[in-house]
Formats: sequence, structure tokens, C-alpha cells
Amino acid sequence: MSIKGVNDNASVMRMNDYGIGDVVYAVLNSLGGSIDGLKKLMKLLFLVQYDIRGRRVIKHLYGGKPITRTEFYLWSFGPMADEVYDTIDELENEGVITVVTSDLPFTISIGKRIPINLPDPVLAWVKEVVRDYGSLKGWELEKHVKELLDLTIEEKRNYYMGWPVDKYLTKEGFSLEERDLANGWAKE
Repeated sequence: MSIKGVNDNASVMRMNDYGIGDVVYAVLNSLGGSIDGLKKLMKLLFLVQYDIRGRRVIKHLYGGKPITRTEFYLWSFGPMADEVYDTIDELENEGVITVVTSDLPFTISIGKRIPINLPDPVLAWVKEVVRDYGSLKGWELEKHVKELLDLTIEEKRNYYMGWPVDKYLTKEGFSLEERDLANGWAKE
């Protein structure tokens, strides 16, 4: 994985050809350059992808793919995506971000400024989510997301542990609809 915009072919890249690293970078940039904790980052990425309004859930796509370019699974601390861990390691190895693990929660910061390589509607939605939720701490976001997903009961979380979020939402009777931001972006 290489964040788009770091390689030489970035100028000829199609706008829907971006990766999870680009979304992570945009979230960090929208927060002023750093974030305290992987939990907070993971929940913000989840909220970029899923707009939950009661029992109605909008899964945001871009160009027919998940907007974050990853799928989320239910876990102890709420939804998570394995690719985010690998992306953090790769972005750190490329010098795009720095991770300070001496304190908990550890801090993830932009290490090198690069152009943000996201289509305008994707970047606008990332900024909207960060504006709405970026001031919350990781544990507050975890609590909020679990409440939105009706996963506040430990036994229920344990039962659905490891399930893809989409499968859980369908099984639990949420109305799941996909909205492709490549077809336009408008806040409801």
C-alpha cells in the first residue's frame, strides 16, 4: 500500500483510485494534524463510512467501493477494520505519519505534508464527520457507536463478534442503503 500522492504517478491517477491511507491522512489533516489513539481513528473512519440515523443506515461508497476502501467488522471495542493497522504501519514506514507509543493512548501525527488525494465529495464528507465527532475522545466515540449500533449489551456484542457490519445490520433489522458519493454529495 502506498498513499496516493507520494508516488510519481499521482498526477495521472483517476480520482476514484485512492486508498485507506488517503482517508486516514485526510482525517488526521482535518483534525489539525494528529489524533490521540487508534480507537478514535477507527471510530471516525467507521462514521465516515456509515451514517446511522436510528434504524436507517447509509453506507457511503465512492465509485462503487466503500468510501474508506475497507470493510468493518464488529469487535470488543466496536467496529474495526484490519487494514487500518497495516495502513498505519505502512504510512509510518513511508514517513507520512509518526506514531508515538510512549503514552496511552498513543498519538498518530502527520509526519510529512502531502497533497490530499481524495475526490471533493469524499473530502467534504470526511470534514463533515470530523467536524461533528472530532472533539470526542476515543472512549466517547466507542460508546456512541455502540449505542448507534444497539450493541451496548456485552452478551450481544460477544454473539456478533467478528461479524461484518453489513451482515449484522441486516440480521438485526436495520434498513441499510448504499449511497455513492460519486453521484453527488448532499447532507440530508
